[in-house]
Amino acid sequence: MVLVIVAAGVASLTAFSQREDVVATFKKNEIKGLSKYLDGATGGPQTILLIGSDSRKEDKKLGLKPRSDTMMLVRLDPSKDVTSVLSIPRDLRISIPGRGVAKFNESYSLGGPKLVVRTIKESLGIEVNHVAEVDFHGFAQAVDAIGCVYIDVDRKYFNSNVGVVYGQQFAAINIKAGYQKLCGYRALDYVRFRHYDSDIFREARQQGFLRQAKQQVGVAKLFTSAKKLKKIIANNIHTDNSLSSGKNLQRLLTLAVKSAGKPVYQVEFENVTTPTIGGASYVVVSNESLEQAAKVFKRGPRQKGLVQKEIGATGASGAETAPQKKRRSASGMPKSMSYAKEAGKKQGFLASMHVSIPVFYPTVMVNGAEYKDASTRGYRMTTDDGTRVSAYRIVAKLSGSAGDYYGIQGVNWEDPPILKNPSETRRVRGKDYKLYYEGSKLALVAFSRQGASYWVANTLTRKLNERQMLTLAQSLRLRG
Repeated sequence: MVLVIVAAGVASLTAFSQREDVVATFKKNEIKGLSKYLDGATGGPQTILLIGSDSRKEDKKLGLKPRSDTMMLVRLDPSKDVTSVLSIPRDLRISIPGRGVAKFNESYSLGGPKLVVRTIKESLGIEVNHVAEVDFHGFAQAVDAIGCVYIDVDRKYFNSNVGVVYGQQFAAINIKAGYQKLCGYRALDYVRFRHYDSDIFREARQQGFLRQAKQQVGVAKLFTSAKKLKKIIANNIHTDNSLSSGKNLQRLLTLAVKSAGKPVYQVEFENVTTPTIGGASYVVVSNESLEQAAKVFKRGPRQKGLVQKEIGATGASGAETAPQKKRRSASGMPKSMSYAKEAGKKQGFLASMHVSIPVFYPTVMVNGAEYKDASTRGYRMTTDDGTRVSAYRIVAKLSGSAGDYYGIQGVNWEDPPILKNPSETRRVRGKDYKLYYEGSKLALVAFSRQGASYWVANTLTRKLNERQMLTLAQSLRLRG
């Protein structure tokens, strides 16, 4: 989303011949002394460090250090068919130059963007060309400026700060499960939430938000929002001083425009663990995995067509393998799943309350999963053209995971944005399903019925394999 704000937003401004104003804004907001830590090469690929900072007036009064909740590397490479993205967990246990081993976000607290760049270079071997630091208030304002973003919210997100001492508070949030439009600070709360899960799930939410924003925000919206985006940039974005040069800015914008239509290629760390060390929770990745992720980030996908996600050295691994296909019951159901018609029927009843849409409910479950009655619901929403539609969400949680929830979604909306551009259409047992892949991982299985849309949604980290997703979709039965 930050990339949308900085690259696309600035591009729209330059299209209005306002480049000089943008340059002046960047010059005013430049991060002093940062350039000597950056790779000054202007030709070829460019790596941009995007920092989402949470700097509050209350923190300054209390003498608290500024915090960075989000740090992301984006690589624009004219020779590749993708835009590579590597999110670095804030709790990643890493060596910080001159400071020793600590959480990655401490590099920002201790030395600002300069130390962050040094840490990335020395620990990951990745040279950074540009830095854009965005205040979270700017993020919220930018989401509003582009008309908000429709998001498939996997479960209920709730946290209250009532009675909690300031400095120990998490963001207050109350977002219910289901496909919906998120605006401003509700969108910010959603992408930042991590109270009851971890950085791994937060990064997955952020990447999902980025993909949906990229898909939904067209050129027309950027042009109509140009003045608003200019103000947001002026008040909330700080960059390295190279972007205060009109020539350098134009060169980067040209590269950004060429990359605008390319899919997002998300690189992930392999073999991640989340131990508690000295009373603090960390994300731990081996040095070998750090090196491999950096290598994958710089070279892009090895396999043609694998454009969304790759894990470590072996590539994406969410699709069902041959051995997994053999592990099925005599009925054809994977042994990782069981019949649960009555439990599903109950969820169908809960979902049908207060809605007029026909409700499909699952008759099978993943072994060990449990339905979350408090998250399953029927509701109404408003589309961009002002139409009121009925919708429902059935929510199930996988066992042994803090944040992996899968769901069944229905909405009497024939073409919701999330169902644009399916990867393929497959006919299974006489029924047509639209399949949506992220790399080799199946994210959604959807179908239509009488002007309404229905889909099975995988977990945030895509824990369900292809066979499980298709089995869930085929098990759906219409509530009488």
